[in-house]
Amino acid sequence: MAQYNLPTTSPDAPVPPDFSRFDSVDDIIRDAAQWGMLEELSDRLNSAQKDDYKRFHQIIRDIAFELAGAKNRALAVDVFLHATGIAEFSSCTLRDYAATHGCSHEWFRQQVLGMCERLQLDLPASFRSEFDDAA
Repeated sequence: MAQYNLPTTSPDAPVPPDFSRFDSVDDIIRDAAQWGMLEELSDRLNSAQKDDYKRFHQIIRDIAFELAGAKNRALAVDVFLHATGIAEFSSCTLRDYAATHGCSHEWFRQQVLGMCERLQLDLPASFRSEFDDAA
């Protein structure tokens, strides 16, 4: 009787990506040097890094001004937690946070939306409706 080697994993099992056909960093640098583009490669990488560094500092500055400039810092921190989506991992709801600060949930929600706009953040998942995806 013939024996068959059956696969031990399911055909639906995830397959790890194979990056062996891609150039390594050493290959890219060698090619850039060979083509006389090493300085251009360095300039582009450095400028991208500087742009990221500037953007990072701008974000930190914006957050600091947002929180430090608030009259009620506890409220500002709770609004920030909702605006960034961090509060979604908490057991407290938006209504709970609003009640803590003695305001309506709709007013608190408007504060969160305002902070999202000022800090250029995406809306937290709990604020997006199923209709937002259709637009």
